[in-house]
Formats: sequence, C-alpha cells, structure tokens
Amino acid sequence: RAAKERYVDPEFFTLEAEHLWSRTWQMACRLEEIPAAGDVVEYEILDQSVIVLRADDGSVRAFQNACRHRGVKLVTGRATCESGFTCPFHGWCYGQDGGNTHVPQKRTFGEHQLQPGDIDLVPVQCETWGGCAWINLDPGAPSLRQCIEPAATILDAWKVESLRTEWWYACRLPVNWKLA
Repeated sequence: RAAKERYVDPEFFTLEAEHLWSRTWQMACRLEEIPAAGDVVEYEILDQSVIVLRADDGSVRAFQNACRHRGVKLVTGRATCESGFTCPFHGWCYGQDGGNTHVPQKRTFGEHQLQPGDIDLVPVQCETWGGCAWINLDPGAPSLRQCIEPAATILDAWKVESLRTEWWYACRLPVNWKLA
C-alpha cells in the first residue's frame, strides 16, 4: 500500500482498531484530573469506554464503563463517586473495587445469573507513570514500563510526573487520527 493510504483507507483503520488500539498502552488521564478519592474520569477510544478511578487508598484503577446487567454507561465525563457507582438504568451498584454491591429485585434472577465475578465490573489494566494514568484493553499485555522503555528511563530524569497542565483544548476534527 502507498503510504498515503494509511491515512484514509477504512480497511487500514479497521486493522489499527483491531491490532493497535485494543492492545497498546494509552494515556487515559492526568493524575491531577482525579486528585481525590472517588474522583473518576471517563476515557473513550473507538467504541470502548473506560472508567479511571482514584480509590480511597490513593491507587488508580480502571474498569470497563458498562453495567454488567444491560451494558449501560455508569460514568459520563468526570464525576465523583465516593461510594461507588450506580447504574442509571436499573440501579445495579458497584464499589470502588468494581465489585457488585447491590442488585435490585434480586429475587427476579436465577442464582446462576448472579455469580460473583460475573456481575462485577470488568477490570482494565491500569498503571501510572509520568503523572498520568495509562490503560491497556489487553489483559495479557506487558507492563507499561516494558512497553515504553528506554523512553521512560530517559524521561524519568526530567521528572515528568511533576509537570502540570497549563490549559486544555479539545476538539473533533473530521480527519484520520494520524492527520490530527
């Protein structure tokens, strides 16, 4: 293929979606966006939505942003969820650890439909580095550090984690991501 086709070819984009974006580490947010326990930000890539959460213990976790009952989004944009997440559709509840904490009208479900693990939020690999939370949709992916070396070691000397955002600008452009 000609190099320019990589920017406009729908088939090439489909290959990127399948083989690149579903398997690579992506910066989901700056840690300063989720400074306090319970702070949450939604990260979207293609048709995937991920919740990135600052937990009570200060750690950062990520989950698929979909209720296990009907797949409804639990978070849109930024939020504070100190006591966890409640699905706006049928009220299923989840703790900061992703575990299901409440199923309304539990008696209407068979026991086999409410197995622990099957009704908990789906975890997404999440690591922090350089003042950012990074996610990887591939549960078998190598660690972030393994994937970004030797750049990580070089940038560690510059204390990238201490940098702060001066301003944000976001817009949608009617172009392929590589042109943006």
